[in-house]
Amino acid sequence: MEALVIDTEAWYEDANTNLRSLKRDVGQCITESASYEKTMWERIETELKEINVESLGFDHPICSGVLDIKSEPFTNMPGSVSDIFKEPFRRYKLEQNHDVMEACKEFIRNEESKINMDDDLGNINYGEWLDKTEELHDLTKRMLESMLKIWKSPKYEAYIKKEKSINEGSYVCEVLAPLINIVMSDLPGKPTAWDIWGEEGSSASATRKGSRKIARRADYMMVAQLGKKAELEIVYLETGRPNSSQDKRVRDHKKLIRFSKDSIDTTRNIKNLKKIFNQSSKRQNLTIFTINIAGDVIELYAMRKESGIYKYCLIEEATIPLHMTSPSAVYPLIHTLLTLRTVVACTIHKILYNPDSGDSDHSSSEMVVTVSTPKNS
Repeated sequence: MEALVIDTEAWYEDANTNLRSLKRDVGQCITESASYEKTMWERIETELKEINVESLGFDHPICSGVLDIKSEPFTNMPGSVSDIFKEPFRRYKLEQNHDVMEACKEFIRNEESKINMDDDLGNINYGEWLDKTEELHDLTKRMLESMLKIWKSPKYEAYIKKEKSINEGSYVCEVLAPLINIVMSDLPGKPTAWDIWGEEGSSASATRKGSRKIARRADYMMVAQLGKKAELEIVYLETGRPNSSQDKRVRDHKKLIRFSKDSIDTTRNIKNLKKIFNQSSKRQNLTIFTINIAGDVIELYAMRKESGIYKYCLIEEATIPLHMTSPSAVYPLIHTLLTLRTVVACTIHKILYNPDSGDSDHSSSEMVVTVSTPKNS
């Protein structure tokens, strides 16, 4: 049977055609089967006779000629009949593996023991490595293993040697997301923070624009929990293809500046954040970090507001090697990513735990409005 693709404007006719075809095929199965399997097909045939496609809705599997174990007609059948339908699929199942179970137990035991460890970073300063040696080794190894998959990939070999195109989705999913997920997980000090990969608009942008519906989306954000209902977007990332145009890189650069400024401004106009940053010791450490993947180059920037002036500056940059290379060529990428990890962890820790100075007078400067147009705001 070749099921029709459903046209939502005339779906009743198409769905009924599919149902009639399905009934014919079920009838053929009854003829060709025996014993319990024959009983199953007969029961399916009986149930299909009672089906009214209009009551199911166009997106029901039966309307497209599909028998789905989670839908009618199986929902009205005893489990013993459904089990016969499942039988051909049992070949794909694996028996429980003792080694995998032991690995799970060992992992959970190790992680549970870490929960009870003291994660207090104490009095830390910028410019200091926060991860212990063994953790740095592990992070570096995992990032290199992730890059090795790219170096061995025929797709990226074709990109390097034959200039075959790599789209943005592949670049993000295969190269960037694995690296960011590795380096931004389990930050030193174990702050409450989470990643958002392009699935929702920036809250900071929504605050400025007055609506989530028109808020801009970053390709990636990290949000830090600073208190009850006090969330700060502390990292933004924008990317394109490995061979993005200069124009695209410049647009992303400007977009990241807007995100950063919007995030800083939320500490002035969102009540729960304003309460936190009303202390000068907190304001002094308020920094938003951005990553601009400008083609095959990663640029790490930071924005601060000092003396009423928003300052945006490059911290590190490195080439993203998409082919096997020397340690000295790949080190800058690893260093830049670990710098991002460290400065974000340090910033969150200082905001959360630096002692209040007693100065509760927020910056006296006026908040500068972000200039925007309907098209590119």
